[in-house]
Amino acid sequence: MLEVLNVSLSYDTPVLKNISFKVKKGQIMGLVGKSGAGKSSLLNVLAGHLTPNGGEVYLDGDKLTNPIDLLVPGYEQIKIVSQDYHLDPYHTIEENIREALISLPEWDKVKRLKQLMKLLKLENIANIQAIQASGGEQQRLSIARAIALRPSILLLDEPFSNLDAQLRANLFDHILKLRERENMTIIIVSHDGQDVLGLSDFIYFLNNGKLSSRKTPFNAYHNLSHLGNSKLFGIVNQIQFQEKKIRFRTNEFEDGKDIHINYQNSIFLGTHYLNYFLTKNKEQIILSSSFPMINTTSISIKNKT
Repeated sequence: MLEVLNVSLSYDTPVLKNISFKVKKGQIMGLVGKSGAGKSSLLNVLAGHLTPNGGEVYLDGDKLTNPIDLLVPGYEQIKIVSQDYHLDPYHTIEENIREALISLPEWDKVKRLKQLMKLLKLENIANIQAIQASGGEQQRLSIARAIALRPSILLLDEPFSNLDAQLRANLFDHILKLRERENMTIIIVSHDGQDVLGLSDFIYFLNNGKLSSRKTPFNAYHNLSHLGNSKLFGIVNQIQFQEKKIRFRTNEFEDGKDIHINYQNSIFLGTHYLNYFLTKNKEQIILSSSFPMINTTSISIKNKT
């Protein structure tokens, strides 16, 4: 189990403020926040690349050495995959993985190399240079290098950025297989809540260096009390209704007469339409549907927050 107690980090201003949480072995934790919220800084503290100003980190009950006292930055038990991958661009895919396995005896190195190539579907590109690989392939290679020596914890910093829809779906599958086959604890950081929603056992928000309370994926998505956090998971409508403000997502409506709306236009997104309306008070409402809602003039809201 990873346990983080009152970790703080400051430069000219505070970056992390008394961060505390626990992650059990084999769990996937999602950490969501806007750019600049301190997410990457927290991962680098956990990986042993940044020295916090205060607090402690424990792994399976043992306190981890303060990063400033490490001869080589980083913990062997906790590995991070950052956004720039840190690959040797002119070595092949196989050579990049072999470099990460250098401390193993040759018989074990060969066995582990085959496991990693198969797990992350790199067998067919083993002999191309890393610089020639696609973004998704480079990312899988970076993950293979990170988990080569079987760390207890894998930290993924914005793993879905710059990936198309198919590659995102493939990476979802790879992450789930990592947990299943390597029994690995995984922390995923993203500015887009949709990236972690289907993968995480639980989710935290990080805002201005402060960690929210722990939430289930369902509650993180449906609890709209914090507008900024809610928007990290997609569009949130906010309008005046019966002398109070209400919030609801684009699919949280039904046929009804509660709110009169005027159709403006629709945008086709492949799997659904986004339909734009104005209320009588000129407030914008966006609704999702499988067809353009040209003739819709009123709705009722399912969940008023």
